[in-house]
Amino acid sequence: MIDKIKSGILGFDALVNTGFVKNSITAVYGSPGAGKSIFCTEFLREGLKEGEKVFYVSLEQDLDSFLRGAEALGFTEFRENINGNFVFARMTGHDFKNFLSVELPRVLAARKGKHSRIVIDPLTPFLWEIKDAALQRNILGDAFVMLREFGTAIVTIERYGDLSRLELSEELAIPLYLSDSVVLMSMAYNQNFYQKAVSIIKMRFSGHSSGMHPFDITEKGIQIFQDQPVF
Repeated sequence: MIDKIKSGILGFDALVNTGFVKNSITAVYGSPGAGKSIFCTEFLREGLKEGEKVFYVSLEQDLDSFLRGAEALGFTEFRENINGNFVFARMTGHDFKNFLSVELPRVLAARKGKHSRIVIDPLTPFLWEIKDAALQRNILGDAFVMLREFGTAIVTIERYGDLSRLELSEELAIPLYLSDSVVLMSMAYNQNFYQKAVSIIKMRFSGHSSGMHPFDITEKGIQIFQDQPVF
């Protein structure tokens, strides 16, 4: 039997047969502004509500920026759990290589046997810095194995180019291939209007929707509309 955990995102679990596969890696791939960071924040918030340890590893924003964004949505749990079940780390691309290999395993090892939720947002600066495909695959492959040991993880990857097309960039093939699941958050364009939409590209060990589902970002977070067309 496959263990699942709730995502914390309104309407998402119905698309993936009740939630994320436990101890898996999901790549959330999408354009800037599509809602990737909010998606991750809600995933971690659900962990805090369940009493889990949650880790947010940022390669861009600092702690104050993250807390302001969370509290703008009414999520006070992160500030309340600083130095408790919420761990925030900010890395650069260079630091991140060492962080994945040495620091994060050491931090997680203290919770061996207890499920954690981990977010790396975004992974893209690391991919820009480590351009050698073989080295990138080795580092990410080892890191993903380690992350699965300790919990369920989401990594976000920036998507650039033509936002009206759904193709996946070949330059980002390695992390997308190594991930157990890929969620595409896109901006569909029609008649001078952008509609945010989510698609499940793959999810190993679980059934999932094959459709494209519209969603809104409200003052309370993401709301996915399972049965509505994109336009």
